[in-house]
Amino acid sequence: MKSTSLSNFMLHDHAIMHGLFKTIEKNIEKDAESLLKSIDEFEWKIKKHYFVEEKAIFTAYEPEDVNEGYAMVPKVLKQHDEILKKLKIFKKSIKKKKAFDFQGFKEMLKNHKNFEEGNLYPRLEQELPESEKKLIIKRINEIL
Repeated sequence: MKSTSLSNFMLHDHAIMHGLFKTIEKNIEKDAESLLKSIDEFEWKIKKHYFVEEKAIFTAYEPEDVNEGYAMVPKVLKQHDEILKKLKIFKKSIKKKKAFDFQGFKEMLKNHKNFEEGNLYPRLEQELPESEKKLIIKRINEIL
C-alpha cells in the first residue's frame, strides 16, 4: 500500500510561507504600503495553514500516547495564537512608525516551524492510519 504523506503537504505549505516571509524581509526597507501588502499576503496564507492544522488535522488526531500526544496540540495552538498576535502588533507598529522586534518575530516563526517539522508532523505520520491521512489530504486540497 502506498503511503500518504501528510508531512509533504504541510512542508510544501511551509515552503510557500517561507517565500512570503522573504518578501516581507525584502520590503522592510521599502515603503510602508509595500511592507503592509506583503504582511497581509503572509497573514492570509498563515491563517489558512493554521485552519488546516486546527480543523482538518487536529480534529482527526487520536494519539497513541494520550498525555504526550495531546500535550503537543495545545502547544501548537498557543504558538499559532502568539504568532497571529505578533503579526497584528507588527502591522500596527508600521502604521504608527514605531519599532518592532522583527528578529524576535522571525525567531518565533523558526521555532514554531522546527517544532512542527521535527515533532508534530513525524508523529502524525506515524500514528494516523492511511485512510485518515487520505481524508485529511482531501480536506487540505479543498482549503488550500
